[in-house]
Amino acid sequence: MYRVVVEKGNLRFSAAHFISFGGKCERLHGHNYAVSVELEGGLTEDRYVFDFVVLKKITRRICDSLDHHFLLPQQSKDLDIKKTDGEWEIRFENRRYVLPAEDVLALPVDNITAERLAEYICGQLVEALHEHDVANLTSVTVGVEETAGQTAFYQRPLS
Repeated sequence: MYRVVVEKGNLRFSAAHFISFGGKCERLHGHNYAVSVELEGGLTEDRYVFDFVVLKKITRRICDSLDHHFLLPQQSKDLDIKKTDGEWEIRFENRRYVLPAEDVLALPVDNITAERLAEYICGQLVEALHEHDVANLTSVTVGVEETAGQTAFYQRPLS
């Protein structure tokens, strides 16, 4: 089994969020996230796992889609979320946030944790990878670093 990893460089995005947990909700804040991607599998006829350049382009495109947004967990059970004409209203207990729609990226997740971001990015990556020959790949792992020394990983098998 072989493995390739892309990370660092421009595989980053900046975004705002908050996490709800244990009946509480963090303050609104942001991170300069870093993303790493690992593909595992056999070698192709050209003797590589996957083209680094293509993998970086795909990952960069995903990072760009997340960059400079408020990331909204659309499936949250803790938040009261309403989208009105041109804005999102988000409530948690006595807190109320109203954000312009163009600044919000609603994600199909239940919380904006590094773990869920890694899972979301992995799903986006797998969709994009299927536009290429990936018969040799067995798994993809995505890491999302929130801050130096704090990275969450999500691994998904490929078939």
